[in-house]
Amino acid sequence: MISEAERNKEFPRKLFTYEKEWLFTALPQNKPGYKIYRDKIEALMVLGNGRFGGKNFILGHAGSKIDLDASSSAVFAVSYISFDSCEVYVVIHEESFGQIEIDFRLNKGEKFPVDEEFKSYKTYSGWETGQKAPLDNSYVREIHLIKNKLVIAVVPSQKRIWIHDTSTKINYFIPVTNLFNEIRILKGIKDPKIALNPNSFFTNLDMFTDEDIRQGFLLYNKYLKRIDIDYNLFGKY
Repeated sequence: MISEAERNKEFPRKLFTYEKEWLFTALPQNKPGYKIYRDKIEALMVLGNGRFGGKNFILGHAGSKIDLDASSSAVFAVSYISFDSCEVYVVIHEESFGQIEIDFRLNKGEKFPVDEEFKSYKTYSGWETGQKAPLDNSYVREIHLIKNKLVIAVVPSQKRIWIHDTSTKINYFIPVTNLFNEIRILKGIKDPKIALNPNSFFTNLDMFTDEDIRQGFLLYNKYLKRIDIDYNLFGKY
């Protein structure tokens, strides 16, 4: 049982055991890209709260300072953890300047179950090509950007897009709006019911070819870099 004094311990502090266990549900040890983050987190301290307070924290090395004016980096991994009393949503952001922002949110329930063992969890980090979607076991459309190396995954039921790196096993989330903007420009879509509604990409998914999605992603990634890509492999870019 964690005492109230321990919960309110001044920063910097080590991660509580339950916090580490929750974070590691989103970072599979058997996947090299996520294992790197497990190892990083093992070596970091909780420096203090992030901009949103509560259980929004910044991890870093003792002595480093938090820049509360800095924007959050891209989301790196998430998980949904089920308890008897509630569900906790875990968010881990990409490392930035030696620090990692983390967030614990209540998806269901009234208080965090800090003294309760979780029953199960689901995470996008475990997904690999050929599998159904995490969370709801629904259809995943796969588009190979580089055959058997980089795969774009589109999940209509969840309105989610990520790109899977087969070497690191990392699934990088892709912002729907930014990607869709590039695709609709490529396609010359002007109908406001589609053009002004990014979610229409999922409801009208059949109207977009694999090549439309590939080209849209390459343009998006060129200007709003999400992953490292050798553009020499794609002549016209």
